[in-house]
Amino acid sequence: MAKRMTDTDKWKKRFVRELTPQHKLLWFYILDDCNHAGIWEVDIDVASIRVGFDLSQDDLPSLFGDKVISFDNGDKWFIPDFIEYQYGELNQNSNVHKSVLNLLNKYNLEGYLKGSQRVESTLKDKDTDIVIVKEKAKAKRFTKPTIEDIKEYCIERNNFVDAEKFFDYYSSNGWKVGKNPMKDWKASVRTWEKNSTSEQSKGKVQQSLDTWQEARQMINNG
Repeated sequence: MAKRMTDTDKWKKRFVRELTPQHKLLWFYILDDCNHAGIWEVDIDVASIRVGFDLSQDDLPSLFGDKVISFDNGDKWFIPDFIEYQYGELNQNSNVHKSVLNLLNKYNLEGYLKGSQRVESTLKDKDTDIVIVKEKAKAKRFTKPTIEDIKEYCIERNNFVDAEKFFDYYSSNGWKVGKNPMKDWKASVRTWEKNSTSEQSKGKVQQSLDTWQEARQMINNG
């Protein structure tokens, strides 16, 4: 029996929150039923029986938007996020990853991997025994988040960062961190989170000090 990691924060994500109860069940069924490379063999009849309600193949791909890639005339779906969550960076030197990469290459799906999922392949030159390492991943292009994206991530992080303030601040400076273009807005949110926590701690210390001074003053006056 295959065992897989699960994201305990999935219930906080906007994509999952906006699905109907039935379609939530279907989505989690697909994540369990797909193979180890995140490829699901579409079988509407079996899926309908297992989730307990009737499905229409014509409507399915539109339900999940860009979370699934339909290929092979709609008979198979690929779920890029499955790779990112289960494996992170794929490496040809890992036996487990090698099997995944072989399937992705077979169906020409490597191009759908996210930029953060770097793929390394090692090729050995038979004549010179030189090991050549090739980077296959393309550089990840920064995409400006929406206020809703920021709010959703802050909910996942359970922090007190003001999403609108964050958005307005970086919109005003052209989405730069210092003098450099921003590469990862989530990392910037985490930095704000740390600073916010630090400021809250300072505030509590100052409040305690003020309370102590007031009490001392009352004692002296008494």
